[in-house]
Amino acid sequence: MIKFFRKIRQNLLTENKLSKYLIYAIGEIILVVIGILIAIQINNWNEQSKTQKSADIQLNQLSQNISDDLIQLDALNEVIKTNVIKSQMLSDQFQQIIPFDSLTTSYITASLFEQNFYANSTAYDKLNKTGEFSILPKDLQMEITAYYNLLYRIKEREEITNTFIKKEIEPYYFNHYSKYHRKGSNKHPLLEDYYQNDKREAIPLDISAIANDDKMATINFARLYQIKIQQEFYEEALQQGTKLKASIDEHLN
Repeated sequence: MIKFFRKIRQNLLTENKLSKYLIYAIGEIILVVIGILIAIQINNWNEQSKTQKSADIQLNQLSQNISDDLIQLDALNEVIKTNVIKSQMLSDQFQQIIPFDSLTTSYITASLFEQNFYANSTAYDKLNKTGEFSILPKDLQMEITAYYNLLYRIKEREEITNTFIKKEIEPYYFNHYSKYHRKGSNKHPLLEDYYQNDKREAIPLDISAIANDDKMATINFARLYQIKIQQEFYEEALQQGTKLKASIDEHLN
């Protein structure tokens, strides 16, 4: 092809048709430029296609990450529902709405246990690191960002609650309620299992002491308030995560 165009140019010069040669040369330059632009555009399309495919792979992984999150969030939410009930029962006992009973110490023990959610953000982090997040539809970007912002707030809330447990509940509990850590004295499932072979004599519930334990009553009030907020966060994350996963799956399909 190059030899063909070169031959035409030589013929035009030989025939002294300079004006035609110039027109031809300009046309040839234009064709070359157009060819280069087309090649660049094709290369851009190929790169965009590769980027989109890579983003879709990460979106598929993100959908799986969210599925893992939802399983964990659902389990945490079920536990915290039970803890809210126990803390509310203890609150009612302190307020003399219902009497103290054999489950009282198990309610107090339940306030010791921390909850931690560990989000799987590997795909989200990779989308941001590679810059592929920016090519996603804007509405999907907003949904994803809102979801991971919520997960960050959950970690903040858990940190507040768990710090309260470590600094306030644990020291007081171990100083005042560790005596009930024996078989027959505490019906919390974990303790019943641990002390199932305990040969020591059970310690009877000191109802008068517990009824007048204003600090534990106040600790339980704070604990109940905190876990109710935590429960709201878990339930909101379950809703957002379910909706986001559906949006991602719809985009991929």
